[in-house]
Amino acid sequence: MISPTAPRWLVLGALMIAIAVGCSGAATLPNNGPQNAAAVLKRALARPLPKTVQGMSRLEAFVGGQARKADVIVLIERPNRAQFRALTPTMDLVAVLSTDGTRFMSYERGAPKCFVGQACPENMARLVPIALPPKQLVSAVLGRPPLISAASSRLSWDKERSAYLVTRTSADGAWVQQVWIAPTTFRFRASVVRHGNKRVVSIAYGDLDKLGAKAPPGIMRLKVPSKKIDMSLTLREITIDEDIDDAVFSIPCPSGTVAIELPCAATAIVR
Repeated sequence: MISPTAPRWLVLGALMIAIAVGCSGAATLPNNGPQNAAAVLKRALARPLPKTVQGMSRLEAFVGGQARKADVIVLIERPNRAQFRALTPTMDLVAVLSTDGTRFMSYERGAPKCFVGQACPENMARLVPIALPPKQLVSAVLGRPPLISAASSRLSWDKERSAYLVTRTSADGAWVQQVWIAPTTFRFRASVVRHGNKRVVSIAYGDLDKLGAKAPPGIMRLKVPSKKIDMSLTLREITIDEDIDDAVFSIPCPSGTVAIELPCAATAIVR
């Protein structure tokens, strides 16, 4: 049993473990709510998202056995603009990744090279290890996980987590996604994508209403087992729906660096 005073990241980790082993207590759907998967997803996708989010966050990640920790300034503008600036404890810039939705730029302080190119998933994962195209990345951080292309969906009630469980299956049956959705607020709580019997990626959200009903979840945790990625992004002090200048997301390489064009490959974690 988890102590009521356990840290939020530990509670969120326990949720991820429960999801990973697939232990859901099936029960009858609530009579006063939607009765099919399409209706539940429609309610969840209809929840308003902020137009912009900007502020401070904390990134903690294990990638290939190596730990990364940093304070990160987050700038996000729907549908597909994002910038992450990693800082030292003294608030000096360490690295930056920025995209205007089409192109990206990534730079580490002191490096002779600056990387640019198309904003494909593998390029977008250079600083924050979330291999998603810009539009899906922005939505995921704001609390709306990517959904696979599905030919069928079914709805059940997860009694243990008091949440709707939508199970989506691709046309060939190879891809399956489970999505947990809160019954009252219709916020996404978690998503797990599997290919065959292998878990491809999982996303869980914590502190769902800490920053406000329209604000994104306070914590996002992502796991990609094949790449040994276990990452959490905790939003701390943010503002929402304040204008961000367009030029912010199209920053050039620093003077004196060599711009290197990076190629793209088909490595998105969801289709």
